Amino acid sequence: MRAVPRARLRIGTTSFVHPAGWAENVRRLAGRVQDVELLVFERPGPAGPSPAEIGEIAALGRAGGLTFSVHAPLDLALASADEVQREASVEAVLRTVELAAPLAPHAVIVHVEEAPGAAAPDTAARAAWRERAEVSLRTLLAQGVPPRLLAVETLDARFEHVTPLVEELGLSVALDVGHLARDGVAFDTLLERHLARTRVIQWHGTEPGGRDHRSLRHYPRPDALRLLRRLDAAGWEGAITLEVFRADDLDDSLEVLAELRRAAPGSGAE
Repeated sequence: MRAVPRARLRIGTTSFVHPAGWAENVRRLAGRVQDVELLVFERPGPAGPSPAEIGEIAALGRAGGLTFSVHAPLDLALASADEVQREASVEAVLRTVELAAPLAPHAVIVHVEEAPGAAAPDTAARAAWRERAEVSLRTLLAQGVPPRLLAVETLDARFEHVTPLVEELGLSVALDVGHLARDGVAFDTLLERHLARTRVIQWHGTEPGGRDHRSLRHYPRPDALRLLRRLDAAGWEGAITLEVFRADDLDDSLEVLAELRRAAPGSGAE
């Protein structure tokens, strides 16, 4: 498989493609992709990556011309009604940012859990949720996290519940077009509103049985072509993460991407 050439759009993947540690994955991915999404799914601690391993990853990145994004722990509860849990979540993000600093990441991706009463009009419960989320996010900024570094992921079609905070605080966005397709939601509205603040686009397919984070072979081809053309028309410069967790899915996704580039000449992914 040939390496992905330098381009305005950086093509990346996750740090868990191969059954090995973070540094070994980065070593094996160098030359094939231009960006790695470092998955720190558990809160920083003995499970790793350790500061020493981060230093090794940073050296591999410099040698291989790689950039990095970092996915913060999955169990964050930044809008929790439990103040202890919420404060622990803020601390986990701060520790992740500190750990990843040697990588000079272009984004630290965080989840903000869904607001209550998702299908209902605004309620007192949702207002309280928003206030708690705002306190957490403002605390992160007050502790020195640059707003542009903090990228809130579009977890589902109801991202609009957190959108006012993202816009008011000047945060970035991680646009997960893979999950939108899985849920049968077109990406157009979110792309139009948030592309200028999007640092990472997470892209993957969903198999017919519903298993996501698979090869782009399982992503609707017309939507894929439309996405690449929209990004090119906007002159977007960012990282497209092929968010897969198996080497076979990465291999196949890169093949699909090459096919798409041929079908959409002039795209920034060329």
